Amino acid sequence: MNITEDAAAMQLLDPSTARRIRERSGLTQVRVAAELDVTPYTVQRWESGTSRPRGGMRLRYARLLASLNAAIPAE
Repeated sequence: MNITEDAAAMQLLDPSTARRIRERSGLTQVRVAAELDVTPYTVQRWESGTSRPRGGMRLRYARLLASLNAAIPAE
């Protein structure tokens, strides 16, 4: 990804958007957590808005969401 793509991916970090993308991709919080090497509870907190990913994890999560979103067929 380039800087522009990373900036666009960061927009997907809104908790409700992130959850919608994950659910439409057919993935569980457990699977996303495993991909990012965090706990399922951490993903649950991100999706509920209780906490936010920080540092490098923020970019990794945004990139994962962007790739999942790109793979979802248009409605």
